[in-house]
Amino acid sequence: MTASEYNNTVAHLLGTRLRPADGFPAFGAKGFDASVSALSNLSQVLVQGYYDAARKLAEDAFSNEAQRAKILVCDPAQGAGDGCAREIIERFGLRAFRRPLEAAEVERYAAQYADALSTLEMSPVQAVQHVVRTLLTSPHFLLRVEAGPDSERSPGALNGYEIASRLSYLLWSSLPDDELFDAAEGDRLATEDELREQVDRMLDDPKTAAFFQNFFGQWLGTRTLPSHNVDASLFPLWNDEVKGAMLDQANAYFAEFTTGERPWSEFLTAPHPANPLLEPLTARDPEGVRGGFLTLPAFLTLSSRADRTSPTSRAKTILAQLFCVPLAPPANVDIPELDAPGTGSGAVDNVRAKLEKHRESPDCASCHDVLDPIGLSLENFDAIGAYRTEYPNGDPIDATGKLEDTEFQDFSGLMPKLQADPQLGVCPSEQLFTYALRRRPAGADMSTFREIAARWDSGTLADLVKHVVTSDAFRLRGGKGEAR
Repeated sequence: MTASEYNNTVAHLLGTRLRPADGFPAFGAKGFDASVSALSNLSQVLVQGYYDAARKLAEDAFSNEAQRAKILVCDPAQGAGDGCAREIIERFGLRAFRRPLEAAEVERYAAQYADALSTLEMSPVQAVQHVVRTLLTSPHFLLRVEAGPDSERSPGALNGYEIASRLSYLLWSSLPDDELFDAAEGDRLATEDELREQVDRMLDDPKTAAFFQNFFGQWLGTRTLPSHNVDASLFPLWNDEVKGAMLDQANAYFAEFTTGERPWSEFLTAPHPANPLLEPLTARDPEGVRGGFLTLPAFLTLSSRADRTSPTSRAKTILAQLFCVPLAPPANVDIPELDAPGTGSGAVDNVRAKLEKHRESPDCASCHDVLDPIGLSLENFDAIGAYRTEYPNGDPIDATGKLEDTEFQDFSGLMPKLQADPQLGVCPSEQLFTYALRRRPAGADMSTFREIAARWDSGTLADLVKHVVTSDAFRLRGGKGEAR
């Protein structure tokens, strides 16, 4: 599990408000946190963090009456034998492991309970707490273990509990709820119709906030906004409240495409959710200048430097993130900085003029022919996304350009060309496939991914989710068990 998934899982499993994973070492710096490559190597520090967290979580759960009641479905101190303890182990284990415990597992944890009573001289409730702590350190809790094909259905079919877990961690970043567990037990998740119905139900749940915050936040980078720094001496409107408002607005924008009926074809044009804290930033906006993801203050800020805009960064971010077309710098080329040596922060007044120096080199020109028109078209928005008409030195902003056969006066003129690019509809399919399957499409996945993209055709994000979860890639797997 990722840090976000761990925090959400223990919250829904135990009812705790603790967020132990906030202190875990970071991983998955590139791409999605939950990629198999990001999760494949657990450091000793992280493993120790899991043990410490399990102890604190168990103590917290049993010190709170409401949380303790969620676990103690019966009183282990009443009656003879360990019947109640076994019932607790089976019920809690089902939710912790996201599957029913095997008989041997129940026996092992029941034996641990008995040993806690006799050897450690714990009370029945303390002994249950001891077992809960152990369950929270099991690989079957910490990792999403998929045992492998269900041979009774088809050679590569996942069982119902594994599909339920894939669904819940895709849309909620947390464990399945009772309805998903019931569907898994009844083997109803084997049908495409049931999967579509579950997607509709789950997207209506408030827990879906985890989906658009994690999926979009990792894909489009907005989750890094809290750690982004801006030079407030150059941009006096910048403060922590504005930063938080930018993130709130971006998440509200993502929510419109996640839980609403707004089609993906409007992602570059849809109106922005209102946020009073951002009104000073947008007060000088000409009518119709703002709309779509690329004019959100969050994007414009994140794709800038602390002291100025960066047209190159903005263009590279647009191409790599929204269109899945990364551009690598030319090999063995010394790329000059825009800032004049020794002049320090804010030395660049007219970015367009400085970029012309890069274009003087034939090695740089090929990339800048693509990057500059896109990035410079957004120069009317400063490093925190406020509209402007001139540079700090008084030079007028020139946002004109030509990209291939399209000439434009500013970003609004470039927008139709970006919106018409087929990659705008293909890239989200690739990103969601990667996020849901925790691997990039490759080999046999490519035909599935292309089919999903073609069937979706920039419809709603809910439609795209349904195409992904009903695909063979999501419901089937081959080979031995895999931990996610």
